[in-house]
Amino acid sequence: MNHLDAYIFRSFAGKTDFSKMAKLIQDIAIAENTENWTTAEDVERDYSHLVNSIPEKDMLMVQDQQGNLIAYTRVGWEIDDEKRQVFAFPFNIHPTARTDQLQSHLLGWVEKRAKEVATESKVAEKHILRVFLRNIETDVMLREALEGHGFTAVRFMNRMVRDLQEVIDVPPLPAGLEVRPVPENQYRSVINALDEAFRDHWGHSPLSDTDYQAWSSSPIFKPSLWQVAWDGEEIAAGVLNTVDEEANKQFNLQRGMTDPIFTRRPWRKRGLARALLMRSLQMLKEMGMSEAMLGVDTQNPSGAFVLYESCGFIPTLRSVIYEKNISAN
Repeated sequence: MNHLDAYIFRSFAGKTDFSKMAKLIQDIAIAENTENWTTAEDVERDYSHLVNSIPEKDMLMVQDQQGNLIAYTRVGWEIDDEKRQVFAFPFNIHPTARTDQLQSHLLGWVEKRAKEVATESKVAEKHILRVFLRNIETDVMLREALEGHGFTAVRFMNRMVRDLQEVIDVPPLPAGLEVRPVPENQYRSVINALDEAFRDHWGHSPLSDTDYQAWSSSPIFKPSLWQVAWDGEEIAAGVLNTVDEEANKQFNLQRGMTDPIFTRRPWRKRGLARALLMRSLQMLKEMGMSEAMLGVDTQNPSGAFVLYESCGFIPTLRSVIYEKNISAN
């Protein structure tokens, strides 16, 4: 029996789809308790900053006979530091509609479209499909579908949470460094420093002006919460804290994000990341937050996972990044 006959497959319809996409993401968030929240305004803002993806051509929408959006995916790409064309794609399927057939159909469509774009764009010799599996323990059907389509797990990530009622011991900054507010004309400089530091991380792609504009236009972009260490006029390190007030409201949380965290090469191995992270925890506690959260690449050679554990963070969710090489296909 072909269960796909029950669905209507169509292209992206423009602005009228944003509320439907947000509703689907919200239904998934509630069912899976993701503790993330996306509004139609969030979707529209993100899509206004798309690069290397044309929704009208690069999206597949799936709706039921009543017109409800039950799934969608979109092909987009960037060039990473290894000069590979990396096609990342959202894979949003309503929990009540997940079947092997539908997941297999969407994965097949993504691969076909990515190969077409690779041929049309001619920007690299190597081409990779990449997808994020949020919960390796519960997303068994998707994991099996990915592995059945030739995807391989390449990176393991952890969500970590820290109880702010536990003791927060803030160490002093290394000599000669100070934390001070970031003036507006230096926001981009901080992001450039972050981008420079992350060049040593797996899977890094340069942060474009469009990426920065998308990030800085988000309601959770709050430089007033950043803890940035300066060495004179040089940016040495930072913790770019955020508070997602909408997610906190929806999931009844009092949580701050201590993420991303970066230290530029000349200032590493001096305890700077620990000092800024603990300062961030103290700040969030004084704001009335009850917990802090961050994400970490467990294979990061800098020892970030061990550092965060030593600061009181506990792993609460294991995720995995899957990739498939489509260069030779």
